[in-house]
Amino acid sequence: MITFQADVPLADRTSYKIGGPARFFIEPCSEEDLLFSLRAAAGKALPVLLLGRGSNVLISDDGWDGLAMVIGSRYAAVKWHDLLVTARAGAPLDGLAGESVRRGYAGLEELSGIPGSVGGAVVMNAGAFSSTIGNVVETVTFYDFETAKILVHGREELDFGYRSSFFSHSAGLVLEVTLKLRHGNREELLAVRREVLEKRKARQPLHLPNCGSVFKRPPGNFAGALVESAGLKGYRFGNAQISEQHANFIVNLGGATAREVRHLIVTTQKAGWERFGVLLEPEVVFAGSFEEPLFHP
Repeated sequence: MITFQADVPLADRTSYKIGGPARFFIEPCSEEDLLFSLRAAAGKALPVLLLGRGSNVLISDDGWDGLAMVIGSRYAAVKWHDLLVTARAGAPLDGLAGESVRRGYAGLEELSGIPGSVGGAVVMNAGAFSSTIGNVVETVTFYDFETAKILVHGREELDFGYRSSFFSHSAGLVLEVTLKLRHGNREELLAVRREVLEKRKARQPLHLPNCGSVFKRPPGNFAGALVESAGLKGYRFGNAQISEQHANFIVNLGGATAREVRHLIVTTQKAGWERFGVLLEPEVVFAGSFEEPLFHP
């Protein structure tokens, strides 16, 4: 039977390389273990932090006072049925994009290089350029915390929007996703994937730990452009810095704390509001307790 580990550091479980320990920790490899762990946590009234590949989260320096569950490489099986592909939540999105292109299937090529898991990508409707994963989702198998039941949702129920979905407002866990792709020209798809990866490398600070885009795109503008116009590109606080390469990224220069990153986020929000009347909404998810509140005008 699976058992919880205690006081497990979480920094190495995130792309930021930041965060304190989890009171309890588990990395299930089967649906049975996963559901047993969730039900055990509910029975003990433990708050649950769900982590995929840790690419869109900032964990408090104090850690997580509950159960941290990693849905990663141990829960990442993928099955192909011609144009339909069914992936467990922990499957890497970029790996799925790469394999779909190799097979000559279109629909995921512009999502190449996104570092998250399939489950997390569906929750936030991850996207890039002109594509989002919501465009190709057929069904999602979801464990509902309130009813303790496994439900299957069709695409008409999923309410995909900009960096949001039905699941981003629901208490539960994406277990499995089925995507419907379409036939494409393999060489053209490979060329798109190469171009997307090259653009990411040129524009984003991939050489330093970061969480991806910090802020959602404000209507009619771009978060990075606003931050740069506010004069904050390259601004540093402690060992955290607004990237000199892309102003909608905050990077860990080495030894940065969650408190430092949070302060840069709040500073940027204040500047955006005071300079342009735009309240920048964080895309990054905060886990645990933070002394400094987010800015609200």
